[in-house]
Amino acid sequence: MKLDAGRIDAFLKNPGTPLVLIFGPDSGLVAERGLALARAIPGTLEDPFRFTELHNPDPATLLAEATAASLTGDRRVVRVRDAHESLVKPLETLLKSPPEALIILEAGELTGKSKLRALAEKSPAATAIACYAIDPARLPAVITARLRAQNITIEPDAATWVASNVSGEEGLLRQALEVLLLYAGATQRLALSDVCAALADGGDSSVQEAIDATITGDPAGTDRALTLAYDEGQSPVGILRVLLGELLRLRLAAGAMAQGASAAEAMAAIRPPVFFKRQPLVTRALNIWTLPTLTEAIAAALRAEAACKQTLTPDQAFCRQTMLALASRARGAARR
Repeated sequence: MKLDAGRIDAFLKNPGTPLVLIFGPDSGLVAERGLALARAIPGTLEDPFRFTELHNPDPATLLAEATAASLTGDRRVVRVRDAHESLVKPLETLLKSPPEALIILEAGELTGKSKLRALAEKSPAATAIACYAIDPARLPAVITARLRAQNITIEPDAATWVASNVSGEEGLLRQALEVLLLYAGATQRLALSDVCAALADGGDSSVQEAIDATITGDPAGTDRALTLAYDEGQSPVGILRVLLGELLRLRLAAGAMAQGASAAEAMAAIRPPVFFKRQPLVTRALNIWTLPTLTEAIAAALRAEAACKQTLTPDQAFCRQTMLALASRARGAARR
């Protein structure tokens, strides 16, 4: 059967058919929904006897895995990545006597002529879920609505900027919105300057040099770049906001690594894309910082920003102290 968009979330939590085809040009959303389905069967991902992942398998392998008995008696999950038309015949055989296992098929874009898609859409024992990117014309409204649902107000020009700099692919859009939610914090409002600071890759060269030195464990470089940035008139609050945006994006990438992605794969998912000259540096940072330490660094940056907004706080010194402490921490982690 073909699943309507409004029923997808409920189905992912409680799949009602033994075979599910997830397809479409939004590869990130395809993978995200495939993982959500696997998690819907408790305990499978932690049990190698109950979970199997195949990449474009031959028909015999698919049939063998789909019909294999569970050693524990619990339901098995077979996740098939890069599914193609060659699997139609074995799937037809499976659907004549539906297996106990949950079979998850992940594919790219399939046209209306696809036999694989037709099989999943027409069989009562199968479900087809399409994954398409959000139309660019609708993206600003979607961004505004999703943030409003989280009690965050975004100004129209800021929503337009986000839409023009973030892909409409669901997985990437969710990453960007997570960054914006964290960045908005207690203010619960996002202006154009806020979204630029949170999502933009780069900025004034001296500020970016200070940020890069901090996240890669170079206290001396951090100190030199901060001095230059202050001489150029950069504000400590502005610098800390750029630092916060960088840390938030690193935290999202670190989250992907915690789920099994390599540093290169996690960096490739960062949006806006990392400028190619900075890719080695960002990869190095991802190998230094962990998810917990990035969470702590974000908290430190937020505290520093709040302190620097206080009238009697020596803001330049406080910003420098915070960034040097983070740089020293990164240097220590890099040496281990």
